[in-house]
Amino acid sequence: MLVVAISLLARVWADDPSEITLELEGPLVSAVTGTTDRLTPTEASTDPAMTLAPGRVQPSRQEWEALLPRVQAVVDENPGDVNALRKLALAHYNLGRLDEAAALYEELLAIEEDSVLRNRLGNTLRDMGDSAGAEAAYRKAIADDPAIAPHYLNLAELLWRQGRNQEALTVLNEGLESVPEEQRAALEEGRRVLEKTTD
Repeated sequence: MLVVAISLLARVWADDPSEITLELEGPLVSAVTGTTDRLTPTEASTDPAMTLAPGRVQPSRQEWEALLPRVQAVVDENPGDVNALRKLALAHYNLGRLDEAAALYEELLAIEEDSVLRNRLGNTLRDMGDSAGAEAAYRKAIADDPAIAPHYLNLAELLWRQGRNQEALTVLNEGLESVPEEQRAALEEGRRVLEKTTD
């Protein structure tokens, strides 16, 4: 039953269902969501030196490996370039360099609080095995911007992995009350899946 639930959750919570690859393991891909942290549209559309392959929003591992030195060069030339720092943190995260990613997220959050970055810090801490830190980061991301569905989904997944199914359902229900209607589908499906696993 647990394998079925993981498979269903992977399909529900993936940002892009075509990216689901359950064979991947480790910090690069969440075993439940099947996704890596994604570039926001702003992050994906800036400096040409850091541009991804045409038509791609989410880079592959090879693209992250190629992107990392280019982004590092931009950061080295302009250490205050927040967008480049965001990309550098994402590159480190998606390449499994979690300590570097966490440090960059902390640095960026010290400059300015941002719920997306706080959520990404939560993902990094989760993958480092710091469940308490991840939970605190997700809860802060929700408090700072309660209209973003992935914050609730990540917290619910973390709670579910800890066997805290009722708390996970409560988080999803809170998300359904706060997230705009057109962005609730993943929360609704996640709730259905969790309800089936708790029966």
